[in-house]
Amino acid sequence: MEQNKTPLRIYCKNCGAPAGFDIIHQTYRCTSCGGETGIGEAKKSALNWQQMKKKQTAADMGASGAEELSCPSCGAHIFFKAGEASESCAYCGTKLVRSDMTDPDKLPELIIPFYITYDEARKRMLDWGHKHENTPEGQSVVSSMGNFKGAYLPYRLVKGPVSAEVCRDGTERKYHCRGYLEGIAVSAGSEADNMVLNDIEPFDWSEAKEFDYGYIAGQNVKLATLSDKNIAANVCRETEQAFLPMVEKVLQTKGVDIRAETGDMMSLSALLPIYYMRSGDLTAVMNGQTGRIAVSKKREKKIKYYMLEPLIYTVIMTVIFGIWGGAELAFYAGMVFGCIFFAALTDGKGPITRSITLKSENAKAHRENDELKISESKNILKNPFDITPVFYEKNRDGAEVPVKIRFYNFTRCVYMIFRSLITVFLPAVLAAFFRLIMISGTNERFADKFNIGYGAAWYVLGFMIFIIYFVKQARNNVFEIPIIYELREGKPPHRITKNVCKGLSVLSMFGIGVPDKDGKVTTLFGALRDMGGMGCGLGCILFFILLGSTAAIIS
Repeated sequence: MEQNKTPLRIYCKNCGAPAGFDIIHQTYRCTSCGGETGIGEAKKSALNWQQMKKKQTAADMGASGAEELSCPSCGAHIFFKAGEASESCAYCGTKLVRSDMTDPDKLPELIIPFYITYDEARKRMLDWGHKHENTPEGQSVVSSMGNFKGAYLPYRLVKGPVSAEVCRDGTERKYHCRGYLEGIAVSAGSEADNMVLNDIEPFDWSEAKEFDYGYIAGQNVKLATLSDKNIAANVCRETEQAFLPMVEKVLQTKGVDIRAETGDMMSLSALLPIYYMRSGDLTAVMNGQTGRIAVSKKREKKIKYYMLEPLIYTVIMTVIFGIWGGAELAFYAGMVFGCIFFAALTDGKGPITRSITLKSENAKAHRENDELKISESKNILKNPFDITPVFYEKNRDGAEVPVKIRFYNFTRCVYMIFRSLITVFLPAVLAAFFRLIMISGTNERFADKFNIGYGAAWYVLGFMIFIIYFVKQARNNVFEIPIIYELREGKPPHRITKNVCKGLSVLSMFGIGVPDKDGKVTTLFGALRDMGGMGCGLGCILFFILLGSTAAIIS
């Protein structure tokens, strides 16, 4: 018998066709096969249907987070929507509290009461919208004020260690840093994007109270809807944003990738006062304690950070050649070197995409003669706890220690410049050596047959090699081989890296002198051999140009 359609119709237990009631025989008879279905069987079918529907309704309510309560004042049955912790009875107006809010194990532990009233918050948000009416965010705020509402939103107040793996664009080396989060508030609900909510912090935690029902009387209260896994993901995203400025400074670029992981975190549940509205792609939130505002319309901006460096180098070379050879040479030099610098320094790089969130400064609300006053400044309610990340590396004993990372020092810069000059003026160096041997024991002057300008063929080639080496290889090697100092308490930093100049010569761009993963170093002849016939040909060409330039200088 069909039992899953409707209790208002009985179906034949044999063939499933609809059965009609036979008044004479007081039974249900199938019009198709003539089979009989007794009244008891039909009643059992109806009861089964009722039980099935009750289970299904309960399952649907559980899955959607809905709950039914009976009003203690008038007895009406009130349904709570998913995520709602309180609701008013539609019949008598009594404020009802969801059962989760009466379970001691599920109660929030802290609450920051609303300080700003709904009317004050609405006026402040509308004023903000008019002030920013030349932006899409401001226009949307003004047109969407009908959706403006306030509620206590669920948060987790977390503290504990966090770590992150950091990479710099264009390099393969990974860096590790750690920090400690103290009193970071992370949204546990889905009413607004956590990163937008993060922009209305900080709260004044000195005003936090132990949870009491009196604070939520007459207020909307939302329940936590995010899992512990999702909350941990929000903590990681906030950590990455908190670490970003320091990481960019240490690694000397905005092109960084940060992957944070949480450690053994402790957390307290809290209800925080938030005014918010959502309309389409608009999310606008206001701190109900301090008055700080953050508004997002899911717009993004692209930062082409990688364009600045080649532009600076191009300008420098243009100025140098302009001083040397005038405007025409400066123009051609700018074109040539611009192509080289931009091609080499932007290869494989793309713009960084950052979300646009308009926000006010840190704020603090107070009252003067019952009139709300809000002070704004970036120094108001600053986090008293230091969340600056510390980088860690292994020292020579294999122990992981806090470190300071640098990429350039005086020795490294002098080394690179010296090796580059040697490469460019190698014919002059060799010619000087041979000239000294030739005039040894004679009365000839060194300058009689030494014309450094005759080595121009090699100088041009050497200078182009130097430029390519500098913009492509040297910078990569510098950031692959950092200079690391161990930070020691009460003592000056101690350098723990060796051979900080290894791999920084001009020949490194051919793989010469750079150790591989097994520590093996490739020699000049080994590199040419590995290149086969092309390597032999290239080696011969370079050798004859070098030989000819050297001979020309002392001829």
